[in-house]
Amino acid sequence: MLVLKPRHAFSFAFTGLIFILQLSSCQSSDGVTPSGSSGSSGSSFSAAGHPSAGSSGAGFSGAANAASGAGSATAGSSGAPGSAGGPSSGGVGGQSASGGTAGAAPPCTDIQNPDHAGEPCSIWPEYDAAKGNTANCDAAWLTGANYCLESCGKCKSSNSSGGNGGMGAGGYTTGLGPGPALADVNSTKVYWASRYWDCCKAHCSTNGNIPACGSDGKSSNNGTSACSGGSSYTCYNQAPRAVGDNVSYGYVAVPSPQCGQCYHLQFTGTGHSAMNDPGSKNLKGKHMIVKISNTGGDVAGNQFDMMIPGGGVGQNANTCTTQWKLSSSDLGPTQGGFLTGCTGSYTAKKDCVRQKCMLLPDGDLRKGCLWFVDWYQAADNPNFVYEQTNCPSDF
Repeated sequence: MLVLKPRHAFSFAFTGLIFILQLSSCQSSDGVTPSGSSGSSGSSFSAAGHPSAGSSGAGFSGAANAASGAGSATAGSSGAPGSAGGPSSGGVGGQSASGGTAGAAPPCTDIQNPDHAGEPCSIWPEYDAAKGNTANCDAAWLTGANYCLESCGKCKSSNSSGGNGGMGAGGYTTGLGPGPALADVNSTKVYWASRYWDCCKAHCSTNGNIPACGSDGKSSNNGTSACSGGSSYTCYNQAPRAVGDNVSYGYVAVPSPQCGQCYHLQFTGTGHSAMNDPGSKNLKGKHMIVKISNTGGDVAGNQFDMMIPGGGVGQNANTCTTQWKLSSSDLGPTQGGFLTGCTGSYTAKKDCVRQKCMLLPDGDLRKGCLWFVDWYQAADNPNFVYEQTNCPSDF
């Protein structure tokens, strides 16, 4: 029996001629309200479960940028759109007039190497940080070939100041382009998002259509919840994932859940617990499509409890430690998890959470934790508006 638990275009200039190599930049009525028994609105975290498809290679449109020398030049024609994760093909740049000497600096891009299409550029500095070196970010096949320049710190684009949900909010881009085009949510009803990951089999795995997994977080297991002494856990691929700079998918717990129902969230740029929370500011305008997978006795009527690895285990303190072979101290406070256990400046907290994410099993689970740092900008209980929507086919 499932026990419901609270969870808390760069150029080489030669005399009389400029050869141009183009690079493309990654460009970028209220719904049904989940209702039910409300918990304390100050309670930040709960418990749940989920499934989702593998990483999505949302396409981006390519635009040719021809860098010109000091002499006059005819502009290159626009290139065709590129496939997700790879640079777009460009038009032929014009020749410079005689006497051209200096080429323009290459644009700061964050395009993934085509061999890793569908993965965000952020994986390379993360892998390097885990190993204590810069082997990937200094590799000839990556930054040496002008891939993932921004994520690896080789340059900083004009879009990196962030704070508005556009490409590069908080200095982060996915390498997937802006993502699916979603209209702004037409609602003034403000809700807020807490976070949790308790490893338990979700309510909607027993009472709905949400898969459950074995202790490896991958194999199917529809037995009794591990939080009730069984062998069924949350599936790792239910961790949130970005499908573009502006759009992500995830799973949530709500009171009185309609299992499998999807909602479109758009973040307001403010925090529930702290109005000026910097992470919440950096989320402004970003979108999420979330699917209901769980219930929570402590989830308030104006709250969605977001499933985020490292977000806090709530009252199920021993399940994740058993599954991941970690100590309770490794996972941080039961309410709020990694972020709540980190101190210092906003940047210091993000760096702290990033390091803690590396304790989690590699793959979808760890990526979901790093998603919290990068795409979600380590937002602490951000506010959002929402509306009911159909679930995407690639969810």
